[in-house]
Amino acid sequence: MSVEMIANYAQAEERERPRGSERDAALVARACRGDADAFHALFEQYQGIVYRIALRMVGNSEDAADLTQDTFIRAYRQLSSLRDAAFFGRWIRMIVTNICRDHLKRARPTIYSLDAPPPGEHDLTEWELPSPTENGEQLAMTEALKTALAHALAALSPDHRAVMILHHLEGLPVEEIALTMTVPVGTVKSRLARARADLRKRLDSFLTTE
Repeated sequence: MSVEMIANYAQAEERERPRGSERDAALVARACRGDADAFHALFEQYQGIVYRIALRMVGNSEDAADLTQDTFIRAYRQLSSLRDAAFFGRWIRMIVTNICRDHLKRARPTIYSLDAPPPGEHDLTEWELPSPTENGEQLAMTEALKTALAHALAALSPDHRAVMILHHLEGLPVEEIALTMTVPVGTVKSRLARARADLRKRLDSFLTTE
């Protein structure tokens, strides 16, 4: 089993990749003119995405809710600085990622729950593993893998955790992650390689050679 296969165990349903949106551009323009309903529409559209990223980054639903609120407060205050309003989705991802990275650098490491979905209206179940067979040994291996994967992800540095989440769980290509995190593509690739190497080391007992 490769690290990439282990990452795929944790991958939720495929997400739509962010792209320029004329609707977002129109809403941002209206919000910048003081239209509160326009910003509320942006909030309604992106709150699930922002919360999901925050929850995956910090592993705690209460902190994730607070960080989601902080993200939209910062977005509202800095909305006029957004150069390309059509890419509000990318911008809001950048804000929540940076806020969560700062939070993690200040906070103690958090252990993820791989079983319980977060509370709320959205179905944001974090980690979906294949249903185990009735075989007791396979069931024990699946549960052990879930626990090991949770600890391994939680142990990654904030920067490495961010690229793993954005790439493997949010489904973003490295080019999009580079734009989101405002770093060169090479930096994203390097962080992904190091994060995978770290996961491989931590999950060595679950890896098999060809």
